[in-house]
Amino acid sequence: MKTVKFYTTKKARIRMMYREQGNPEKHSLLQKQLKQRLVMCYTISVIASLYQRIDIPTMHIKTFDYPLIQIPAGAFTMGTIPTGLRKTDPEEPQRSVQLDAYAIGTYQVTNAQYAQFIEATGYAPPEFWSDERFNAPDFPVVGVSWYDATHFLEWLGALEDVAYRLPSEAEWEKAARGTDAREYPWGDGWDASRANTSESGNKRLMPIGSYPSGVSPYGCYDMAGNAYDWCFDWFHMEAYKYSSDENPLGASEGRRKVIRGGSWIARGEFAARCANRAAYEPIRGLHNVSFRIAVDL
Repeated sequence: MKTVKFYTTKKARIRMMYREQGNPEKHSLLQKQLKQRLVMCYTISVIASLYQRIDIPTMHIKTFDYPLIQIPAGAFTMGTIPTGLRKTDPEEPQRSVQLDAYAIGTYQVTNAQYAQFIEATGYAPPEFWSDERFNAPDFPVVGVSWYDATHFLEWLGALEDVAYRLPSEAEWEKAARGTDAREYPWGDGWDASRANTSESGNKRLMPIGSYPSGVSPYGCYDMAGNAYDWCFDWFHMEAYKYSSDENPLGASEGRRKVIRGGSWIARGEFAARCANRAAYEPIRGLHNVSFRIAVDL
């Protein structure tokens, strides 16, 4: 059996983050487009007027009118107490995890915000871009692969001179459940009225922030239902047994990337739990997977 290594430090994440973004053909095309458009098409004054740096005190990305929640450093309870059920094996064992301070998007990135990236770079629109079931401006952007999401963050980071990234799954889970090990962002009991899942009966994607009663302890919206979030980590069935208890980043390689939060077509009572782990191939986009922005503090 092949031995899989696990990240042990934050510096390892920084060294490997963009090296793992692979897809060299698409990446080189993006870089070429960025150079052509940002160097040849924009003057410094125009860039300054169109794109402003993040307002650190309020953690607000003014380019997109995008708020981020500051999550303080400290420990939280990650995972699930052993249930004896095979479907929860990847979430076990439950353990205390220590994280450095970071910030994470209050909401997922919307179609309107992603459209600015497409317009500025000529990057190919995601799947379902022309599908009226998914393309409303205030819907979370779906159909984006993990690589699409990271290219978006590279572009935004170059504009703002800030190292934006996807959250690790540990960071995502802490933002979703807080420090009291609750089952769902709002508490321990399942309530279909607090999230857009299969039980809600909507049978479609909804605008971001449509379920304020489902907000997380830190103030993050849509951490349960509507659309999954891509996370930085490679998925590994036994990650919790072998990864670090301090700023864990999962396995150093894999076939699928972690997605978190459940979606409009998933059974929320199980999939929308804060501890639930799912995964998908990073080269593909789905109609129920989006992403949100994270950054170190």
